[in-house]
Amino acid sequence: MTRMINSVQSVLLELLLTIARPSLTTTDFVRPYRSETARCENGFESSEKAQDLARILMDNYSRSALPEPAPVNVHVEITIQDISDISAISGTFVIDFWISAIWQDTRLKFSHIDPCRRNLSLDHDMEPRLWSPNVCIVNSKKTKVHDSPKPNILLMIFPNGTTWLNYRIRSESPCIMELRKFPLDSIRCDLIFESYSYNIAEVTLDWLEWLPVSIIKDDLNLPDFKLTNITYGKTTEMYLPTYVSVFISWIAFWMDTRALPARITLSVSSLMALTFQFGTIVRTLPKASYVKAIDLWMFSCVGFIFAALVELAIVAYNDKIVDQNQRRRKASAVGNLLARASITTAGLPDMKQRKSSRGDVFLDYNSKELLSVTTNNNNHSNKLDRQQEIKPNYGSNQIQKSYSQQSIKKSPPSELGSAIDRFSSIAFPMAFAVFNAIYWTYYLSSYSSTKSLINRSLDVL
Repeated sequence: MTRMINSVQSVLLELLLTIARPSLTTTDFVRPYRSETARCENGFESSEKAQDLARILMDNYSRSALPEPAPVNVHVEITIQDISDISAISGTFVIDFWISAIWQDTRLKFSHIDPCRRNLSLDHDMEPRLWSPNVCIVNSKKTKVHDSPKPNILLMIFPNGTTWLNYRIRSESPCIMELRKFPLDSIRCDLIFESYSYNIAEVTLDWLEWLPVSIIKDDLNLPDFKLTNITYGKTTEMYLPTYVSVFISWIAFWMDTRALPARITLSVSSLMALTFQFGTIVRTLPKASYVKAIDLWMFSCVGFIFAALVELAIVAYNDKIVDQNQRRRKASAVGNLLARASITTAGLPDMKQRKSSRGDVFLDYNSKELLSVTTNNNNHSNKLDRQQEIKPNYGSNQIQKSYSQQSIKKSPPSELGSAIDRFSSIAFPMAFAVFNAIYWTYYLSSYSSTKSLINRSLDVL
């Protein structure tokens, strides 16, 4: 049985109360009564003390002998106080309840001794001195009688010898946990009662004819002898964070393809959060050799986030290839410009190539040599114009201007990477929606069929 709080998920709880080897015939339960013929003076009962009456009844009484006639028909009544401490790890649940065993022992009949007494209430110390059917929970792991401060045992004897023995018990009992469809599964917890000391030929157990099983809490329902209750489990803790993690990983599809660090941080953070969440859930569940529904859900969500990371790697690799191609084209353009510049400046002395910090190419000349060549050719060294003294820059201006034009025409972001992001922003949500439709349809239909099967079982009972 699994009980969970504050969630959207439904878990079916079933508490099956059974009596081992019930009798085939039901005898009429002799109800407590007050003798109609008995009359007390002034309307009061006899003043004889209960202790004296109990002492009289205990004379010549043997607790080892069965009441006549055999088999003794014992009627069982259950009142559930609380169900708590449900553990999926140990596969147990703790239940607090009152259990009543009612039978008739003609040896304790006192209507002929004190006709005015309605019942005889005895202390728990008297219980070991009387015969009892020793009704026990055979499948419990641990059972104890509450003592607050004394043992919570009620022993009452009626004038016709009907004996009512009531205990307030806390029992730790097992639950049959089949977790293949967890957390959308149905878990059954059984309480099996039988007489531990006697066989069916000596003692038969049967449910009380009126209100055999009742429950104190209004929010729990107990039709017939089974408690079938739908509560809400750890869906908020299990499913909602996984939805958020998957949705966050998709934000990267709408980011710039060149914002690689931000996209990686977003996807990896989503994957780490989901992994931590899965580890927390696994620690709260028992070990199982099969794949549970929650395992399938978690693995699928991890797969979607991992696929988003793979998409990111594909886009980043495509951008890298595009960037390398752009660099090659720029290098080729610069080489062509240098080749044309070498033709334009052919014959000029001492031309040197220089690169700026931006990557621009300049051609420098030795101004002294150029001045010497110019004056020798014109034979007018004293009539040199100022403009002739300026260092020439033949070819350099052309190269710088042409390269600057190449630099201004920057390539746009990779069209293929943007197309992949646009496709992923549609394909991923659609694929996740299809997975959700298949997952919830399958497991919710299984849950509904299990619930219908239990309801049909209740109708048969």
